[in-house]
Amino acid sequence: MVTLFILAVMIIFFIGGWLRADLVALVGLVALVLTQQLSPVEAMAGFSNPVVLMIAGLFIVGAGLFHTGLAERLGAGLIPYAKGSEVRLFLVLMVTVTFLSSLMSNTGTVALLIPVVLAMSRQTGTNPAKLLMPLAFFSSIGGTMTLIGTPPNLVAAEALRGASVGTLGFFSLLPIGFAAAVVGLLYFYVIGNRLLDAGEVRSVVVARLPMPELNIYALTLTKGHPLVGKTLRDVKWSRDGLIVLGEKRKGLAHRLVTARADTVLYEGRVLVSGAEADVRRVARQEGVVVESMELKDIYGKESGVAIFTVPSDSPLIGHCLSESRLRNDYRLNVLQVIRPNEEIAMTRLKDVPLERGDMLVAQGEWGDLEKAGDETHLLLANERVTDVANRAVSERHQLAAGLIMLVMVVLLVFEWVDPTVAVWLAAIAMVLTGAIRHMDVAYESVQWSSLLLIAAMIPVGTALENAGVMAWLVTWISESFGRAGPVWVLVAIFVATMVLSQIISNTATAVLFAPLALSLAASLEVSPVPLVVAVAVAASLAFMTPFGSPTNAMVFSIGGYRFFDFVKVGLPLQMIVAVVAIFSILFLFPF
Repeated sequence: MVTLFILAVMIIFFIGGWLRADLVALVGLVALVLTQQLSPVEAMAGFSNPVVLMIAGLFIVGAGLFHTGLAERLGAGLIPYAKGSEVRLFLVLMVTVTFLSSLMSNTGTVALLIPVVLAMSRQTGTNPAKLLMPLAFFSSIGGTMTLIGTPPNLVAAEALRGASVGTLGFFSLLPIGFAAAVVGLLYFYVIGNRLLDAGEVRSVVVARLPMPELNIYALTLTKGHPLVGKTLRDVKWSRDGLIVLGEKRKGLAHRLVTARADTVLYEGRVLVSGAEADVRRVARQEGVVVESMELKDIYGKESGVAIFTVPSDSPLIGHCLSESRLRNDYRLNVLQVIRPNEEIAMTRLKDVPLERGDMLVAQGEWGDLEKAGDETHLLLANERVTDVANRAVSERHQLAAGLIMLVMVVLLVFEWVDPTVAVWLAAIAMVLTGAIRHMDVAYESVQWSSLLLIAAMIPVGTALENAGVMAWLVTWISESFGRAGPVWVLVAIFVATMVLSQIISNTATAVLFAPLALSLAASLEVSPVPLVVAVAVAASLAFMTPFGSPTNAMVFSIGGYRFFDFVKVGLPLQMIVAVVAIFSILFLFPF
């Protein structure tokens, strides 16, 4: 009774939303240990569960797809099929996730498509919360279509094989999953999307501010040129309207050394910004060759460009850039000042008094840019500088990210290595190839709240078993429905499995109920196949709670959902799909 009481209190807090879901799960887990319903070892088992470790790695893989821009590119490739319609966009995404999750891990599919959905949402102006919850739901439905789609299918097949009473082929469950998918699409078209609209979900699409056009040039210094060995303070090009960004020195062709006042000029190319007439005039005066450069040439692993806004309380208001000491104190080079409805001459930036709302296009090392945006009250970053840096550094590694994803999918489909190992090989490769800037970025990409929620809820199944709840359930179904006939036993075991899978993992639920299905079939002297199939399908249909499946938990925080959003949208879908699945099972696998 103690376990059921703690579980009931947890569910009340989940629904009420008074505390974060991951905090409720952790408090409940500790309560189960303190009341001796779980041993400390049993309570910690969820944190070493392969599913949790795999999801952590998948978040890193997804970050690599997002930062390199591959997710956005994939999203842009799908958008034409939507033809400007939100309904078609929804259909394209759900068909895609259903197909992929039928061949590979549900969690893997969702982790790979989350960045694609976010990118498509930004491009189309759609709230991602309207897509992320259905994404999780249809990944679960897709998993029911093949034997490898989801672990409960494998559990069911192994239970039948072990009892020597039947077998399941690779596509045996396809008609059930297909029927559920069709009904699910109709549900969201008629009801589900309206319920999501009414939910006032909190996720918003943040539009990425496009980088303005900048004039960037390279002045080439040859060996023996008089400027070689001088400092930028000596040449005083700023008086001529030039802003020196840095040097690409000979022997360091792929690295931009950010300029400082005391930077010594070496043989190589000096990158500058300014009006073309001023740049070419200085080039003639100094006797150097000038060539146009692109914006990407001033990006690198160490430095880049970010946009800041001058807030209303900034000390910079009313002061010129020459007085701001942004270059000397914060090592930032301001390349452009953008003022709404007003053009500011590039040649006199240092003499422009700043106003509230001015946007500054600044160049410098990533660390300095991050410090200016995060640690000062002078400027507000228009987009998180770390995100800009991640994208700028990783974009050149799109091909590597795509190949890594492809190899990972192949490893997951053919199971040549353990799925968790396959995912972490891909995650490590994302970091080593530069698709993810460095390990700190990899750690930041993990949705720790989702992981804690899953890890803390996994041991609940063990607590229910320890408390004898499962044994009681077996007895109750046998006594209450056994005499009514096998069809009602199937309905009862389907509903019981479906309810429990809202609380504990679908794999754990299938492991607990598959032997029960075999025992009930033996007592009724009927084929166990429909009962075991009912366990496999029902275990995967967990739509009513954010912790009913790992995919639900993955989108819970990202989509900005509340617990009740899942109940409101998932409960009707759960009931409709359950009815369709039960009739499909009885038709395909008669007793």
